Amino acid sequence: MYRKGIILLLIVFLAGCWDERLYKNSSVVSLVGVEGKVGEYKGYYAYPKLIDNKSKIMVIEAEGISPRDIRNKADMKVEQTLDLSELATLLISSDTVKEPLYDILDIYFRDPQNPISIKVALTEGDVKPFIELTKEVTDNAGGYYQRFIESTEKNTIYPKLDLQMIGSTLFDDAIDISIPYIKMNKEKNIADAAGVALFSGQLFTGKILNPKQSLSMLLLMDEASQHARIEYMMNLNDKDIPVTSEVIHLKRKWTIYEDMKKITMDYKIDLEIDEFSQDHLYKKDILKTLEENFQQRIQADFEEVLQILQEQKSDTLGIGRYIRAYHPKMFKDDWHEQFASLTLEPKVKVSIIRTGILR
Repeated sequence: MYRKGIILLLIVFLAGCWDERLYKNSSVVSLVGVEGKVGEYKGYYAYPKLIDNKSKIMVIEAEGISPRDIRNKADMKVEQTLDLSELATLLISSDTVKEPLYDILDIYFRDPQNPISIKVALTEGDVKPFIELTKEVTDNAGGYYQRFIESTEKNTIYPKLDLQMIGSTLFDDAIDISIPYIKMNKEKNIADAAGVALFSGQLFTGKILNPKQSLSMLLLMDEASQHARIEYMMNLNDKDIPVTSEVIHLKRKWTIYEDMKKITMDYKIDLEIDEFSQDHLYKKDILKTLEENFQQRIQADFEEVLQILQEQKSDTLGIGRYIRAYHPKMFKDDWHEQFASLTLEPKVKVSIIRTGILR
């Protein structure tokens, strides 16, 4: 009994020590940037370092023939081994994803120490200015872009996406991804959310949906987040005024007509009015006019986005998955071509169910 007690204590005290990693022996990278092409990649690794009792962002640059090669080259430029176990964000130049996206992501899936909750975004042009920006605004480079992306997700501009979701989608031929797209505001020297980049399979189509179009796409996907605000200028009583609403509830129903290769897409959207300076929303005629205006404008926006998706052969809505599951005879191996040839008819019904506290 005495021996068993000693063995149990040894297990308790020694468990987990064999694979201990000390951060004091590593440069903990929170932000990685990649640009270039196969054979000519360039990488940036941002990590904090204590200088004169102040935490500052250090950036290591390296060049190589592959993402693994630039990682190895970067390791040779630091006094401590680069540790990516706390990596928060991966930035990739939009010019780089003319090659298959998985070529860049492969090493992050193969290393078990890399987190799979990494946020991924494309940058307009070179990555370096976006990496350098973090030196001025934060002591956590990756956290800065992670918070930036997550706040934009909450406003239904970016899809809720991380490395794990991208990996599980890239090899599914019945659905495509759209990745957050960031551009640099040179006047203010800040990063702006510029919409989403559309992919067809693993390749970037070259098409960017602006934030308004991205919002419409996410509503079509029934993925409204914490806030989904819709704004239009409307002509009421011969006066143009801005009207802002927020989506409270959305219900979607798709009806497939196999013989006609047609899908009717019914959306019932409940709105709350967030901004309407003219007041008198308690009057039924004004309320009805607003509902009709929103209905027509949202319908037009949905039609525009669907047309773009079909032109780019980018099924971000996952229509292919839906058809493969419920209408397998209609699904073909060359789904992207078939998706582009479908007739998609959105039908929107809007109800304003909240108008604020004023009467």
